[in-house]
Order: sequence, then C-alpha cells, then structure tokens
Amino acid sequence: MNSKEQVRAQLERFAREGTLAGTACSKALRTRLLPLLASGIVAEERAGAGRRFVLADRQAFARFLARQFPAADLPGPALSRVTGLGRFRDSKAYSSDTPEIVAVRAARDVLLDPDGQPVAAAAATAHHGVFAFLLSAGSRYRLEGPTALIENPALFTQWERLGLPVGLALYSQGKISGRLLDWLVRQTASRFTLLHLPDYDPAGLVEHERLCRRLGSRVELYWPEDLEARFHRYANRWLLDRPRQRAALARLRAAASPAVRAVVALIDRSNGGLEQEALLLPAGIA
Repeated sequence: MNSKEQVRAQLERFAREGTLAGTACSKALRTRLLPLLASGIVAEERAGAGRRFVLADRQAFARFLARQFPAADLPGPALSRVTGLGRFRDSKAYSSDTPEIVAVRAARDVLLDPDGQPVAAAAATAHHGVFAFLLSAGSRYRLEGPTALIENPALFTQWERLGLPVGLALYSQGKISGRLLDWLVRQTASRFTLLHLPDYDPAGLVEHERLCRRLGSRVELYWPEDLEARFHRYANRWLLDRPRQRAALARLRAAASPAVRAVVALIDRSNGGLEQEALLLPAGIA
C-alpha cells in the first residue's frame, strides 16, 4: 500500500467512524484535512491529553471523498497510470508499468525478437525511416552486435553520415530510462557493445558515467578525430551557465573515465560545451 492508498484508507475510516485521533494522522493526511478544517467540514478538538478530528458535516465530507477519489470502474487489466488516475486523479500514483517505446534506425538486422529471430529493422528503416518496438519488464528482445546510443533527434535521423562501426542506433531522448538501461545491461551477446553519443557537456558526461557504472567496458564514448576542432568552432559557453552544470563539471574533473576527463579538458579550454549536432557540421577554423 503506497502513501496515497494509506491516506485514502484513513479518510474512508474517518467517514465511517466520525472521529480520528491526531496521533494517527500522517503529514500527508493533515495536508488533506487543512481545507476541510478551514471550511468547517471537519473540526479539531481536545481529547484527553491529545487532539482529535471530528466530522462536522458528513454529507460535505462524502462529496469531498468522491472528488478526491473518483473510484472509476477500471478496465482489466489496467496499466498503472490508468489505475492511478481512476483511483486518485493522479496518473503517477503508482510506479509505471507502461511499456517503453524504443525507436531504432538500423543498417543491419542485429536486433532479435523474443523468439530469437532477426527483426527486419533495416528494411523498416529504409522504407519508413525508423523502427520501433515496445520494451516492457523482462523483455526478451536482444542485440547481437555493436550498437550506438544517440541523444538527440537530429543526429539520430542522420547517423549514417558519421559512418559509425555499428549496425543499429538507439534513440535515447536524453537521459535513458532505468528500464532501457536494465535491458542494455541484460544483453549477453559477445559482440554487443555500446557506442555512446551524448552532448559533450556536463549533463552528457554524467549520463556517460552512469552507463559506465552499469555496462563497464562494453560502453565507449564516441570521440571523432576532429572533436577538438569542433569544440574550437562550435562550443557554447551558455551550456555551462546553470549552477547545476558547473557543479557537475567540477565533479567530472575527477572522473574515473579517461575519455570523460579528456572532454572536460576540452570544455575548460573552450569555456563551453558542445552539442552533438556539431558532428554534422564541418570542422576546422572558419
């Protein structure tokens, strides 16, 4: 039972019994009672050495419960976000069990379906520009070769221009979810590796360190030979403008990864971060 369910159970018990001991009230429950106290629907009074809440207007309290907890008829089986909305008007009341949409662009069919058969992702990419599948808990899709993880849509849609030594690119949409990371960790094929293409800024490097902690030597930061020249031409100091970014940069100077420390050195010399779209622009001095 989560906190919202506990509050609901306490309020329903309050509706039945008409009184509620102050010592039985959590902070969340007291917050719910504040507008009822202000409107006179609930009263607070002394009870022995403590305090208690008393229902002053049962009908108004019943209407309050109906508004707070719709008690909608839920279709079965309902996903957690639907259940949360139906019970509490809050789709995030429960941990999400909604399958994740994973978008890929493939040059070769290195993605296997739950039956172990190659998925025609390369043909789908050629005809439609992208292939997508639903990733749920315990998904049995498998990656059989080198894979790229690309942060932003512009580079994801044109990843072939980089000539990467991989057969498939995953779209990370920034920081990847814990579910997608868990799935990557579960890949067991000996040829599976992950080439990470983030923004070359503190946020992107923090994400790379997160991947390294889970995937170890199987993940590598993409480092084109002309990265320093691209920093010189396209680095943006506004990417370091937020205090959180500057604090992350300070921590990254002691990162375990040599590649991360090397990018930090480029950031320091350029006084700016580099968005990955710069990989699609010409390098060198203008």
